[in-house]
Amino acid sequence: MTGPLEAGAGAGPAHPPVAPLRALTALRFVAAAYVLVFHYAGFFFPAAAPPAVIGLGYSGVTFFFLLSGFILAYNYRSVDLGEPGARARFRRARVARVFPLYLVALALSLPWFAVWVAKSAPPLQGLMAASAVLAPLGLHAWVPGAACALDCPSWSVSAELFFYALFPLLLPLALRAPGRTARLTLAAWAALAAAASLAWARFAPGLSLISPETGSAGAVLLAQAIKYNPLLRLPEFVAGLLLYVAWTRFRLPIPALLGLAALGALGLSAAAPHLPEALLHNGLTALAWAPLILAGAQIHRGPLVAPGFVFLGRISFALYLVHSPAYALVNSLDRLALGGRLAALPWLGAGVATALALALSVAGHLWVEEPARRRLLRRGSAPAPRALPAA
Repeated sequence: MTGPLEAGAGAGPAHPPVAPLRALTALRFVAAAYVLVFHYAGFFFPAAAPPAVIGLGYSGVTFFFLLSGFILAYNYRSVDLGEPGARARFRRARVARVFPLYLVALALSLPWFAVWVAKSAPPLQGLMAASAVLAPLGLHAWVPGAACALDCPSWSVSAELFFYALFPLLLPLALRAPGRTARLTLAAWAALAAAASLAWARFAPGLSLISPETGSAGAVLLAQAIKYNPLLRLPEFVAGLLLYVAWTRFRLPIPALLGLAALGALGLSAAAPHLPEALLHNGLTALAWAPLILAGAQIHRGPLVAPGFVFLGRISFALYLVHSPAYALVNSLDRLALGGRLAALPWLGAGVATALALALSVAGHLWVEEPARRRLLRRGSAPAPRALPAA
């Protein structure tokens, strides 16, 4: 969810110029499309059991968290974020990158949010309604019930904002003591995932963590606390920082990395029915995503760096945010104008919703995301960031 380069004319660059990693930009579209397929499979084919590989589509968010840490470390590796001005430029760049499109996506979701809240019962109703205040502030992922109420995919933006707040502290740790940071991160992830798995097994036995809606309100709230809490997802972001450090020290051949990614994906798909869902949802799929990111960082020619694919990567943030309201709009129009006939034609419904989501993504990127980012970065002026001494 971060771009390869952030600089605003007249505002001073947020970081020194870096070479763009275009293949990683393209892979962002792959991850966003993976999440879309996962959600649309549940929306349009609710009675069908999806293949294991589609059932892991939620893990596209793990890719985004890993990539966010990797790219931010790549962009800011030589910036002294201990300097107040550098931190201010970093925060400004993050706000300009995320908030304009994020707020528009929340606004698009308001009609269905209002209906959903009105139809819900306490205590979920009050918690969901709180999202109207918490989501625009980027705080809703901390509150179960509010986390998934207003454009559900937006919870991950709330988590990213928490990661950005800690980034000036985490980056020096990852760069200076990667081994110790890796051990602490792995221990924290294992402890959090184990606690989450035990809590789910204890209080929601027999229910799916991924789709707990058939259970009680308590099960839904516990599921959201496990899946969306930014603290529980922080190890994935730190792993992205460490992945960058590993990339600077070791370069495996691209075919070997792609082979590891494929092996990880196949192994996870086969083992998924036998593994705690909390582990899979909250970071274990990094076993497949991490080598793919390392490979993508080294790819400089081929289809992934073609202009069309890179453009798809640039609209991926918009696609991730608007695919849920796009489905909601198609579903509402089907019920109002067609009497629900699309329910008998799920492939057509999924195709129409996908086309609408892509169209909204292109419009959002070209007319909201990029113009607003440039405008926000032009508002102030600042000296160039001071680089850290060479190691």
